[in-house]
Amino acid sequence: MKKNISAILSILLLISLSLWGCGVKNPPVAPESTRPGPVTDLNAWPREGGIHLGWSSPTKNVGGSRLEDLLGFRVFRQSRPLTPSPCPDCPAKFEPVAEIDVEYPRGAQVGGGRVLWRDMTLKPQHEYTYIVRAYNSYKSPSPESNPATIFWDDPPISPSAVRVQSEDKALILSWEFSPRLVNGKEMTDLSGFNIYRRFKGERFGLFPLNSVPIPEKRYLDGVLENGKQYEYEVRAVRNFRGTLIEGLSSAVASGIPEKRTPPSPPTGLVAAAQKDGIALRWDPNPEPDIAGYNLFRRDRGENEFTKINPQLITENYFLDREADPKKSYLYRLTAVDTSPTRNESEFSQEVEVFPEPSSPK
Repeated sequence: MKKNISAILSILLLISLSLWGCGVKNPPVAPESTRPGPVTDLNAWPREGGIHLGWSSPTKNVGGSRLEDLLGFRVFRQSRPLTPSPCPDCPAKFEPVAEIDVEYPRGAQVGGGRVLWRDMTLKPQHEYTYIVRAYNSYKSPSPESNPATIFWDDPPISPSAVRVQSEDKALILSWEFSPRLVNGKEMTDLSGFNIYRRFKGERFGLFPLNSVPIPEKRYLDGVLENGKQYEYEVRAVRNFRGTLIEGLSSAVASGIPEKRTPPSPPTGLVAAAQKDGIALRWDPNPEPDIAGYNLFRRDRGENEFTKINPQLITENYFLDREADPKKSYLYRLTAVDTSPTRNESEFSQEVEVFPEPSSPK
């Protein structure tokens, strides 16, 4: 019996030694210091019937070392009804609502160190709080991000009849709006309007041109480039418990800035007959965008002036070689600018040229 027990103990000892020598170990565990650092700039804003979340990807681990194995993010949401709850003392829990793989971000946008995700599973009259946690290749989660809280309710309807008026290097937008919500109820908390702009063929950005909602139903978009087409959409904004909830988009309206104000009439026009024609001079126009001038002529026997230059005159001098030195003529001048519409000034003062007196025989 003792021999059998000794043999069993010997076998167990050999098995133990062989396992130790083969290096059998527990699965690897990432040290606490190599967990991803927390997201610190989580933001939330309502738009297009949902809540947009945006944040920057962490670049360091909890211990301060460089984060090189960021795998993704998990988004958690806590919801609380604003209407009386059947269990007011029950604690609200954070529930996972999205998982975003940075390499395959289905339903999200990842790029340039930023992440954007939109939550469309919302209920009116609710308070929503979000947190985000990053995780690495070990699935080790980061500490919680800063919370972002939104009060959510039905958004406003879209503005209508958006009009765009062209000005010099500017466009003026105007629109109409009936203060109602998408559920048909009257809206009593209108904060103003947001304006979005894009070039033709591009997408509208995430943020409006205006930093705060515009209270009027009119907006001047200045410092634009003449001749380029710009497209706009307008959204009403309601202030619901301190949250600015943006409504549905208006129809897209477009416009092209154009200079409509013509140059001033040219001044200082003088004319003199000479052997090879009639020489005319005038003062250069003071405007910096003058493309050239048009010169008009009529003789004493005509009722209408006729333009005599086939192309714009780019100097403040012209020699009329077609004039008959035996006739009297009246001349006048206009200035034309460089705008796409080629605005033309009023006529200058007229100047008359008499035929040269005949030389005595």
